[in-house]
Amino acid sequence: MLRESVELTGGGIDFDGLTDPSCTEIRGVLNSHELLTFTDACMGGDIAALAAARQALVDEMGSAAMVDTVGVISNFQRMVRIADATGIPADGPMQVMSEDLREQLGINQYVSAANSNPPPFFKRLMLKLVGVRMFRKMIREASS
Repeated sequence: MLRESVELTGGGIDFDGLTDPSCTEIRGVLNSHELLTFTDACMGGDIAALAAARQALVDEMGSAAMVDTVGVISNFQRMVRIADATGIPADGPMQVMSEDLREQLGINQYVSAANSNPPPFFKRLMLKLVGVRMFRKMIREASS
């Protein structure tokens, strides 16, 4: 959804940076260096690195943005763990809209990807033609 909304506003994001451990900044994302550093620190075990990354994020974006960032990280961790533990498959529209991104980020290689069966060819084609168009319309309407 983020990718679609960014593209609709004429922007772009370098998603390749998300899978590169040496990446320190992502083109198209404001304050990406601080966000990546903080996210990596949250996922690591170094308390001093976490404190430093937290302070850098606050200094650059403010304490409200830091709290929002923690909320996003926590929510994604929760959702992924629940989906993986229960075997929840991705639905057809989400699979179709995220095909290239899942391939690019290597998500199809995760064990839990086996929980999701791709829709049949005709349904996939219809979802691409109709579903993505409807999703883009919803984003445009929501942003106006």
